[in-house]
Amino acid sequence: MSKILFNGSTHQITLVDSSGNRVSSWPAYNNVDSHATLTHIQNGTYPFQDRVHPHRHHSATADTTDGPYGMYGIFRFSVPRHPGIGLHSGRAHARHAPGPQHATMGCIRTTDEAIAAVIKMVSVSPLTTIEVIGNTGRAAHAATKRNHKHSLHHRHYG
Repeated sequence: MSKILFNGSTHQITLVDSSGNRVSSWPAYNNVDSHATLTHIQNGTYPFQDRVHPHRHHSATADTTDGPYGMYGIFRFSVPRHPGIGLHSGRAHARHAPGPQHATMGCIRTTDEAIAAVIKMVSVSPLTTIEVIGNTGRAAHAATKRNHKHSLHHRHYG
């Protein structure tokens, strides 16, 4: 059984196979919109609801790199009192904070590349859990601000 590790202070997810080997890592953020009922996902281990394929939403903007859940849908996991929280991509070309940094209503957003790799892994090793570490509100917020300033610097000077 495979699992996901999410580090909120480094903004990375890591896919781990059933033997405990780290397959690869990608950028990911738990950058939560101010209108959400959740400020961030607490550190802990959460079981996946969608273990062998992502949940798909059927709408006009679904299944695109710029859709709310990206090309492949969402892998939902159980966060107490917050149904529908999951791991997904999307908003790749948003005007404000595109891609993984784009705000969600509590979810962790990553890249289409990461979700494609997870889909490939779950075809042979279903997802069990996501382990969230380093995702205290203060640490996650500070790292988000640092990364935003860094990207602005590179956009103008890099």
